[in-house]
Amino acid sequence: MKITEELIERFFQDKCNSEEVEAVVAYLSEHPDIIEKYVNEEDWNTFISSTRLHPAVSEKMFSVISQSTYGKTNKRGWLKYAAAAAVLFVLISSAIYFFVNTNQKDNSTIATNKPKEKNNDRLPGGDKAILTLADGSQIVLDSAGNGMLAQQGTTKIIKKEDGQLVYNASGATADEMAYNTLVTPRGGQYKITLPDGSKVWLNAASSLKYPAAFTGNERRVEITGEVYFEIAPLSPKGGQKIPFIVQVNEMEVEVLGTHFNINSYADEEVIRTTLLEGKVKINTKDANSFLKPGQQAQLQKTGRIKVVDDADLEETMAWKDGNFQFENSDIKTMMRQIARWYDVEIEYKGTVSKHFLGSVSRNVNLSQVLTMLEQTGEVKFTVEGKKIIVMP
Repeated sequence: MKITEELIERFFQDKCNSEEVEAVVAYLSEHPDIIEKYVNEEDWNTFISSTRLHPAVSEKMFSVISQSTYGKTNKRGWLKYAAAAAVLFVLISSAIYFFVNTNQKDNSTIATNKPKEKNNDRLPGGDKAILTLADGSQIVLDSAGNGMLAQQGTTKIIKKEDGQLVYNASGATADEMAYNTLVTPRGGQYKITLPDGSKVWLNAASSLKYPAAFTGNERRVEITGEVYFEIAPLSPKGGQKIPFIVQVNEMEVEVLGTHFNINSYADEEVIRTTLLEGKVKINTKDANSFLKPGQQAQLQKTGRIKVVDDADLEETMAWKDGNFQFENSDIKTMMRQIARWYDVEIEYKGTVSKHFLGSVSRNVNLSQVLTMLEQTGEVKFTVEGKKIIVMP
């Protein structure tokens, strides 16, 4: 990844995803003098506040670095160096995970020291999926080589070097309509570019059914699980824009060109459609609703739609950016996400009443996540093969 001034600026604005954070941290470790350009002692507190770091962590790191660098430079230069070094140290840690304390009675503080990995650990999930073609043949994408995998009509199916699946369509006609299905297992995720140029990300235990070439006056796909879309606007010459329709059970999400996320796991209480850009229309047999950016539609099992303003977009998009994000989450909500990503089963013995707030990278081993949660003193785990037993 190329490190640019713009990328470094976004890093210090806390706007980078986990991959970008890792790249910038590695670069800054070799060029520590650059840090002073962005952070000094005057804006130290502002920086710490804006990046949501645990106050105890920032204070401790500042203290440790300050003591180790005392006397090396004049007072002003020393403070700048200490602040810069502390920023780098803390952000290296936060690139793995950090949890933020809260004064709410029902929330629990999670320790920030990095837990050790254990033997017989479970690795995090990765880019895994199975592609089923229209003729029923299947391709295991994580073991398939790069290049063209198949051709359906005039559409070429290509696996790129970065692992994503791309459909290159040209001159498709209605009689070439053929449906493919992409399925991610528990512990898997995948990215695909559809024939119309729309980009789609599938979370673990999800599926996407779509045509090898879009034809007619609509673009329709079906999903299960959790899927994020970036829809490419499409319209024939001199004609109306062709809507993109996502079918989720008996609900339809209709868009023209927009970015949105749908969480439709069967074990969740509601189906959540969260809009980041553009405009979408939610249709069910009993109701319909329009969403504006920042809103989330929650489809209840009763068929009622509830629209929430100011949805937590960071929490919604954390999975795509390589993180778990918990915002006052109960233990069962957290463990459902962990179970899908690490492909484990969950059993409960007793009740854990505390709620948790913070984030953790999806790139660490399972034992690190569990140990970190145990350090709150509010929950304990026993691991038996693929089963995690949760206890207060």
